[in-house]
Amino acid sequence: ITAGGFPGITQNGWIEIRGTDLAPASVPASGLDWSTAASFATNQMPTELGGVSVTINGKPAFIYYVSKSQVNVLAPLDNTVGPVDIVVTSGGRVSAAFRANKVAVAPSFPVIGANYVVSMHPNYSLLGPTSLSSPGYPFTPAKPGETILMFAFGFGLPTNTVVNGAASQSGSLPTLPSIRFGNLPATVSYAGVISPGLYQLNVVVPNNAPDGDNIVTVTYAGATAPAGMKIAVQR
Repeated sequence: ITAGGFPGITQNGWIEIRGTDLAPASVPASGLDWSTAASFATNQMPTELGGVSVTINGKPAFIYYVSKSQVNVLAPLDNTVGPVDIVVTSGGRVSAAFRANKVAVAPSFPVIGANYVVSMHPNYSLLGPTSLSSPGYPFTPAKPGETILMFAFGFGLPTNTVVNGAASQSGSLPTLPSIRFGNLPATVSYAGVISPGLYQLNVVVPNNAPDGDNIVTVTYAGATAPAGMKIAVQR
């Protein structure tokens, strides 16, 4: 699935693969991430990590994290839609192919706590109910009329050219998504990719958004993000 819960996958989208024995015994129980990948010296994301590699529709995916039970990858650039095969190679052992539905866009959102969208205020402080706060990490709700930064996955390609496997990406999306807080339409002032597979949406909270948890609905290019996402609002 696309990270964030969309039931299909898309090009340049983050994907969670779950199973058993996905990594060799040499990989620690806590897993490995790409922070030490040598390929970053040449501005390239790794296609192998800890003896694990993945192909999607026969093309190498870019590995972010590997563990015995989960592998997180960025799908390569490939505009194929429909059923595609995913294959995991771990320590030289090749999995049977498993099928995923590849779509044009798969809008999804990382969430924290009880389904709160990972978001920030314009000054990059953490946005959410104060109950999410921990020492050194204070959260505060959004205010009506405030422009907030929402982060997302699976929104497809920007208008400019993206290089497959490049460790940096940026560019505006060709159209803006439609966002509602409950039944209230929100203004979207920007939508684009800001790093590999990560998108930022600048959204103006409706002036009459009620205090408390607001259910957020996001639609883009005919696809709707998984239901139940929330933004906390407080005047």
